Amino acid sequence: MKTRFYEIDLLRFLSAFAVVIFHYTYTGYMEGFAKIADFEALRVLTRYAYMGINFFFIISGFVIFMSVADGSPKNFLISRFVRLFPAYWCALALTAIFTVLWGAEVFHITWPQLLANVTMVNELLGYKPIESAYWTLYIELKFYLLILIVLSLGMMKYFQHVIAITLLASFLMLFHPWAKNVDMFVAIFPHWSGYFAAGGVFYLLRRDGLNGYRSLLLLLSYAFVIKQSILFGNLMSSWFNITFNSTVIFAINTLFFALFCVTALCEKNPLRQRYFYYLGVLTYPLYLVHQHIGYMVFNLLGNQENIALVVTITVILMLLVAYLIHTQIEVKIGRRLKKTLTSKPVVTQEQAAIIKS
Repeated sequence: MKTRFYEIDLLRFLSAFAVVIFHYTYTGYMEGFAKIADFEALRVLTRYAYMGINFFFIISGFVIFMSVADGSPKNFLISRFVRLFPAYWCALALTAIFTVLWGAEVFHITWPQLLANVTMVNELLGYKPIESAYWTLYIELKFYLLILIVLSLGMMKYFQHVIAITLLASFLMLFHPWAKNVDMFVAIFPHWSGYFAAGGVFYLLRRDGLNGYRSLLLLLSYAFVIKQSILFGNLMSSWFNITFNSTVIFAINTLFFALFCVTALCEKNPLRQRYFYYLGVLTYPLYLVHQHIGYMVFNLLGNQENIALVVTITVILMLLVAYLIHTQIEVKIGRRLKKTLTSKPVVTQEQAAIIKS
């Protein structure tokens, strides 16, 4: 029986929750989506919560490599489709309805944009996501495509070297001026590819243990994470005209990296508690549904006196909505969909006779 790393559920939830806090207390005001959500003192701290996205990608790399180590391309495609799309379509529909009814002057949506978003590759079709947070899904899909290619070519036995090449190339390109100009909300390389590769390194350490080669990969992963985070923090400073302290960025990433090293290298972990599973299952639907709907609620109901309460209640409501999406969509519909996609077609005796003839 495979070990479930419940600490990963906790880290995944904390990463998602950090993104929620970042959006509700920082970008909502700073990007003009919800000017009423002005938390000037709090923004000094919550501006750094964006790094939850980076941690998502590391966790994704670890989990995906762990799940496909002995898998087939078909099984991988089915598992990713069932995992991603039912909850996504539900959240997309909710966001679209809110946008039409309460988007006012801030949010807009068109039918072509909505239809393009249904595919999750709307950027490829020339349409922006109707929910800002969905840019990461396009990055994830690119990662899954690369994994599918590796599986289809039978290269999983070489994937340690594939990870090493990806990690080294990503790290080196961060020193090139191009890294500051590339559209990093669409392109996977070099800013995000290194995070997925770092997750793969952690999986290798978990599976095979530490040796000289993997020690170098671990150090390179750490170097990439620190370099990319500080570079991105500097870019954020220029975008928002607010300083993102490199020392704080360094400390947060080092803490996360250390926690993941415990998962990868230690047989026991005090955070490996079964009840964290129930936080982990909320992560994806919470991420999908929270941002623009939250902003619209703030704009509808918030004022200078009650905005803190409105944000707090909205966070709680988003957690409840995430729970409903998980139980009613991911579990019930997802299981039926997976059963349908994996079941073999029934062949009658007449059909079998025709086939044989």
